[in-house]
Amino acid sequence: MYEIELQRASSSDITGISNIFIDEYMPSANGEYVKVFLYLLRLSQANHLTCSPSQIADVFDHTEKDILRAFIYWERMGLLELHYNDSKELHGVRILDMHAPTSPDPSPDDSKKAHTAIDSVAKGKEKETSVSVSASTATAPATTTSAAVTTDTDVNSVRRKEYSRNQLEAFTEKDDVQELLFIAERYIGRPLNTTEIETIFFWYDSLQFSVDLIDYLIEYCVNRGHTSIHYMDKVALGWAEIDIRTVAQAKKSANLHSRANYAVIKALGIKGRNLVELETAMIQKWTEGYAFSLDIVEEACARTISATHQPSFEYTDRILTNWHSAGVKSMNDIKKLDDTYQQNKKVSVTKEKSAATNKFNNFVQRSYDYDQLEKKLLSRNQN
Repeated sequence: MYEIELQRASSSDITGISNIFIDEYMPSANGEYVKVFLYLLRLSQANHLTCSPSQIADVFDHTEKDILRAFIYWERMGLLELHYNDSKELHGVRILDMHAPTSPDPSPDDSKKAHTAIDSVAKGKEKETSVSVSASTATAPATTTSAAVTTDTDVNSVRRKEYSRNQLEAFTEKDDVQELLFIAERYIGRPLNTTEIETIFFWYDSLQFSVDLIDYLIEYCVNRGHTSIHYMDKVALGWAEIDIRTVAQAKKSANLHSRANYAVIKALGIKGRNLVELETAMIQKWTEGYAFSLDIVEEACARTISATHQPSFEYTDRILTNWHSAGVKSMNDIKKLDDTYQQNKKVSVTKEKSAATNKFNNFVQRSYDYDQLEKKLLSRNQN
């Protein structure tokens, strides 16, 4: 177990939080991430208080991975600054001033180190280092918020399990669940079978979705013409992967998808058909996985049409994947990449021309004695 050294930010017994956090950051954040951030502020007021991520996890009944994931989220939002030693171990956390301009995303190296820290916890790494946490945030009186409990959102680590009859009966006996199942049957148009109930229980138990969120999930899929539980399950896993925990977050994501889908359809000139599931999944990867704005996605679509003269999601995906790997965050970043490409291209052409010229100049030319050649020709003619 490693410890965090927390330094006193003020002598007040009140934990302060900027209204910017309440107005701009808190509404869209996962509730558990909010609680971790507020708890960090609380601890930072105690002089030389030591604490470990595992102890914070015990306070909220979470895993240490959950706490580290919260750290990474707030770093991505520009409210925390994480520092790593040469062994890629987390050893410093700084709470940033919310009034100061911050980068919305950590650098690729820092992000990689952060996930290395999480992986090391998941593997039960023994060697751990101390972490020093300091606060520099200008704060105002605090307010707190409650949120639904969330667990590990790494979908790849979620394991399907068989539920006993007693577990399913206990689940279906809940009043709000009974209402949920009734609504689901009305939406789908028939009674639910055992497999379908188990799938809904999986969302509730393993993905930790609230009844309200499951209700909206079913409504969302049915309104789009999908009554299959298998399809709904894919949507649920997608929401869990991007850490959607509330109906508000789901609606915000749905609105983003609608705008993004329309923008891509228009940019690629798609007419007379709807997008298939693979195509909408790609758009979700571009807008949420890569966090690209619509103008960047539209630019990639325009370049696709220019190069292929037809809609090609695969070609667009290659463009956006390359931009993501290059750390593109704005249209200005794309311009810089284009300028660098053109410069490298000019250098390459210049080198090729130089090599061709040198090859010609280095050709060993023959020297001839024309008088001697003339004599030989005359001698042959006389013979």
